[in-house]
Amino acid sequence: MSSMMARAFDDQRREQLFRPRPQPANQSSATGTSWQSVRNGEMPPLMFQLRFRDGRITSFAYSDLREIRFRDAGFIQLGLCGMSQRIITIEGRHLRELVELLGNGLVYWLQEADERDVETPETSPCITALIIEDAA
Repeated sequence: MSSMMARAFDDQRREQLFRPRPQPANQSSATGTSWQSVRNGEMPPLMFQLRFRDGRITSFAYSDLREIRFRDAGFIQLGLCGMSQRIITIEGRHLRELVELLGNGLVYWLQEADERDVETPETSPCITALIIEDAA
């Protein structure tokens, strides 16, 4: 009887009740993608940055992120509702993983690729444009 109770408690261990945060399949900074995501054990960020190819950096709070629209593997729209309503459009290729990371609040920054960079293979994720618009 006691062995059955011990097995029942083993099946309900704390590790199974509290699952770890979702982690990216590959580390973005190591693979040279256009974004950096949270690594194992790091706290999720409160804000994410947009880094433009002209050197500008704009940060937004994850708490303002209200909507993520994903049309295909190369088009994402983020709806933000903070002091003003904005739409951020992200264009590129192979951005499906980025949508999941943004939805879980695991991205530190996004960066537009340099259009002169011919080293990036066609099979790797790449952000070609970041567009910020005020919502009407």
